[in-house]
Amino acid sequence: MRLKTSIALEQVAGLHQAFGDLLSEGTFELRGALPEELDEPDLRDLPRLAFISNRQSASRLRQLIDHLNRL
Repeated sequence: MRLKTSIALEQVAGLHQAFGDLLSEGTFELRGALPEELDEPDLRDLPRLAFISNRQSASRLRQLIDHLNRL
């Protein structure tokens, strides 16, 4: 998920407690652009929140997005 601004590592840790049910495995992590995005100058410098979604709850995903927008 691309973010407009980065979030603190403490906030990422909080996401695991609040939204861990969205994960099928692993944790939330901050990362840079994926290799497929490196040729997109407008997007490549944006921070990302990476995670493996269980793809079971669109409403919970929306809650995560709303939470991130409030940070």
